[in-house]
Amino acid sequence: MDIRRVACVGAGLIGQGWSTLFSSRGLEVILQDMSEAILEESLRRIELNLVFLGNHGLLGSGGVDAAIKRIKLTIHISEAMDGVDYVQESVPENYDIKKKVFKEMDAVATHHSILASSASGLLMTEIQKVTKRPERCVLVHPMLPTHLIPLVEIVGGEQTSPETVSTTREFMEALGKTPVVLNREIPGYIVNRLQAALLREAIDLVDKGIASPEDVDRAFCKGIGFRDPFIGPFLRMHLAGNGIEGFIENFAQSYRYRWETMETWTSIPSSAVKAAVKGTKEMEVVRRKTLGEIRTWRDEMLVKLVKAIDER
Repeated sequence: MDIRRVACVGAGLIGQGWSTLFSSRGLEVILQDMSEAILEESLRRIELNLVFLGNHGLLGSGGVDAAIKRIKLTIHISEAMDGVDYVQESVPENYDIKKKVFKEMDAVATHHSILASSASGLLMTEIQKVTKRPERCVLVHPMLPTHLIPLVEIVGGEQTSPETVSTTREFMEALGKTPVVLNREIPGYIVNRLQAALLREAIDLVDKGIASPEDVDRAFCKGIGFRDPFIGPFLRMHLAGNGIEGFIENFAQSYRYRWETMETWTSIPSSAVKAAVKGTKEMEVVRRKTLGEIRTWRDEMLVKLVKAIDER
């Protein structure tokens, strides 16, 4: 299927990122949300995103003005669905809200439209229950900032057709994304399950007074994070053990000692909340810069990383 016209339902941070990406790649975009004020503010932020891409040589032909002109705004879902080939929903992470939106989209979307959700942990099997054409519903989870980080996770529900998954994967690849397709559903998919384990241990280290948030971040960024853009956990084991079999044989006992001392809580303890908040606010970069300035610095660094990886 040739996808040329898309809709973004939900104009928050994720919807802004998707709209930036789609319009920067020459697609016509209809952006929908509940009020004109939300849409106007979102369009302003999208324009800033596009300017950022243009300043770093990441914007396609036509420039910022042409990309902005490709975005239309509406407060009506029926208008957003008019003649679009692909829909990216980015409303709050809540089953009731997403089901309501998917039911509305399914009722008015053209028969060939793919309905994709940006959910970060919910299951499409549950969301698609409210639709009459569940086979066209799929999860496409982006990483923030959506218009910069290549990865997307694609997860079909029990009733999602193989054609929907394959078409979505091909569409994401055409946009310059790097898709991974899960073989079956699981809450949090791949990235957020890995991240959940990492965040629990990071919070626990701070809660127990073992290290400050600043030093935990420093240990990650200058340690495992330094190599993570190039190798993942399995290749890391393979290299460290001179073969993955060697790693398991030589380090399994050592890792058992570590895992035995790690927390397994599933709700952040109140003491950990206080320690994490206090320690984060005391970080030098947080004291010196606003959230906006930190985001801009992060995006500048991401651009350098994207270009470095593209040159490999």
